[in-house]
Amino acid sequence: MATVGLLERLRRSLGIGLVLGHVDHGLRPESAQEATAVADLADQCGLAHLQTRLDLERGSGLPERAREARRKALLAQAESCGAAAIVLGHTATDQAESMLMHMVRGAGLDGIAGMASYEARASLSGRGPSVALLRPVLGLTRAQTRALVGLFELPFVDDPSNRDTKNFRVAVREQLFSTLSRFNPRVEQALCGAAEQARDAQDALSEWCDRELRGRHRRDETWDLRGFHSLPRAIRTRVLRSICLAEGADPAHLRYSVVVELTAAATAISAAYEGARRSPGGERPRTWDLRPRCCIRIDKNGLQRVSNVR
Repeated sequence: MATVGLLERLRRSLGIGLVLGHVDHGLRPESAQEATAVADLADQCGLAHLQTRLDLERGSGLPERAREARRKALLAQAESCGAAAIVLGHTATDQAESMLMHMVRGAGLDGIAGMASYEARASLSGRGPSVALLRPVLGLTRAQTRALVGLFELPFVDDPSNRDTKNFRVAVREQLFSTLSRFNPRVEQALCGAAEQARDAQDALSEWCDRELRGRHRRDETWDLRGFHSLPRAIRTRVLRSICLAEGADPAHLRYSVVVELTAAATAISAAYEGARRSPGGERPRTWDLRPRCCIRIDKNGLQRVSNVR
């Protein structure tokens, strides 16, 4: 609602058109009334509005399932009205919560990097133009956006599930933040700063990894491993994971421990290849069955996808 208030006041000076999109997950009895309140607000502001009703079932993985269904619904709304961007209201508090949750779950750099203020998303059909995801209030805390809503005199709703500490995110917010804020009252901003630095590092590593992939892909569809051992470990693991995914590996079979094994084998083969110029010998070939989609072999000729596993 704070984001709506900001954009409604800026739309004329920015020269943009606004459509208010709302997604009702259908999980609470009050949600239909809240959808009506959003429609009323759109009418008061003179904005067009779109609404989508979902029928999600409760059960395991509900937050993730709801997030994915909501994202698809918003993309569909954007396509239906020809919108170039979807503006989301994620705050610095959301960012800090997500970062800590990812860290507790053992996420890598991409998880620590959290959400970006700008992302490009492909259309649902894959044929239309991409849609930008914008998060203009990502630098403001939840308390600050609540204050903005008060200044704008806009209605808002507090989801009662946001008070249930059985929810991992709520427990982080209500229990962990309260402890951390004793040592740093600006803990949300501090965590967001760390996330931004992680995203910068992630972007740099991704760019380096892309260059390696382009340079190592041979015309015979194998992958050159010469000089691989001289790369930083962070690049080696990213390159190996990206190659396996490009060859059709199922991400579910590409656990971190498997990537570590692949990287160690490729590094040994690369080092042996360089040493073979001075003396014969090298590391033995190895094969990984990443079923159901592919089998990867690493030997002195590089990395390749093979048809079966012995």
